[in-house]
Amino acid sequence: MKTNKFYRAVPVLVLIFTLVVWLGPALAQEATPEPIDASQLSPDIPAPTEPVTISFASWVGGSPAWQMMAEQFHQIYPTITIEFQDVPFEEIRTKLLTQVAANNPPDTAYLDTSTVGEFASRNALVNLDPYLEKSLMVDLSDYIPAFLQAAQIEGSTYGLPIDAETTGLFYRTDLFEEAGIEGPPTTWEEFRAAAEKLTIPEKKQYGFILFAPEAAYYWYPWLWQAGGDTLGPDGTDVIWDSEEGKRAAEFYVGLRDFTPPDFWNSNSWDGRVAFAEGTVGMYVAGAWFAGVLQNEFPDIQGKWAMAPLPKDQRCATTIAGDALVIFKGSKNPDAAWKWIEFVSAPQNMALLNLGTPDAPATLLPPRRSLLEDPETFKNNPVIEGFAANMDCAVVSPVVQPRYPEMEQLLNEALGRAIYGEVDAATAITEAAQEAEDLLKQ
Repeated sequence: MKTNKFYRAVPVLVLIFTLVVWLGPALAQEATPEPIDASQLSPDIPAPTEPVTISFASWVGGSPAWQMMAEQFHQIYPTITIEFQDVPFEEIRTKLLTQVAANNPPDTAYLDTSTVGEFASRNALVNLDPYLEKSLMVDLSDYIPAFLQAAQIEGSTYGLPIDAETTGLFYRTDLFEEAGIEGPPTTWEEFRAAAEKLTIPEKKQYGFILFAPEAAYYWYPWLWQAGGDTLGPDGTDVIWDSEEGKRAAEFYVGLRDFTPPDFWNSNSWDGRVAFAEGTVGMYVAGAWFAGVLQNEFPDIQGKWAMAPLPKDQRCATTIAGDALVIFKGSKNPDAAWKWIEFVSAPQNMALLNLGTPDAPATLLPPRRSLLEDPETFKNNPVIEGFAANMDCAVVSPVVQPRYPEMEQLLNEALGRAIYGEVDAATAITEAAQEAEDLLKQ
């Protein structure tokens, strides 16, 4: 599970299984994207005349599709060879920080988008703007703004978004039918009413599920929907305890009455079983969860569906994704650019995110042209709803390097509220004060 977060208004939680477990099988299939030649990329940027090797750090490089792309890339640029440096997801941030400190980073890397700002603020990444001006393949206007913004600092681009997902509501259609609920809830009031109807403790059936260890991340959409936010524009004013925040916290924590206590100390990965077994009727998760259900729990196919999160003052959802970057320590930044530009071509991005007809994947390509293409959802129609959610994505330009520590205080406070140790409004107020004190140290 991705837990190393750098705050750019959306602390991102993405399950490593999204890419390794569920995307991996899809990429193993035989699939060859439409050929690309150098004239379609950045012909004004010369390729090296002598052989060079570009190192690419990631946790996905072992995939056959990535290996295939490296071979196709080498055919276009015979003087450039890609060397994959495989690093487990939970270790990659620490390893890259160590390499940057030692002035020995890889040429390129595949990063959780939430950490792009961290490395850029350390002056460790190449500003891609000069390359983008010369690229015929990468058009920033084609990218979904929320995902592009997460890879930008002060208007400059430091990473190319390569995959994306939003958070939506999964619900058990069979349990909804049994409870006489006609469709997915679209407002907070409808959501609470549905959770209450679905909760039958004597049958060990509940309407929703909460996870104290991940409370903050899953609370953010409710906060934003209520019109609240986490930090003020300067990054030092904690505002999650506003009146809007308190109302959102009280609503969110109040859902504990309709959730199984046995799962409060669990997490969204382990808790998937509760949804699959019908212990809970509603589940909030990213598109990764659709892949989990389709691959791991085929017996409930046809008994679940997904919908956008319910609205309050506005719609809002968390987003997650990864981006391709170039490190300033690269001795061959032009060649490194050519690699990440090639991977970002629409046909390559589509394969990496959508898989193949025989093994569809459940990530989204962050290019609007692909999302508007009716062929995009042909392999797996269920992800179309997550694409629609992108218009509700919340991202702001606020940069606060210490936010991971601040978020931990918020997470612990919401967790205590879920366990009934403190009321929700008091919990987030105390966490806000602790977070502001932290910034003064």
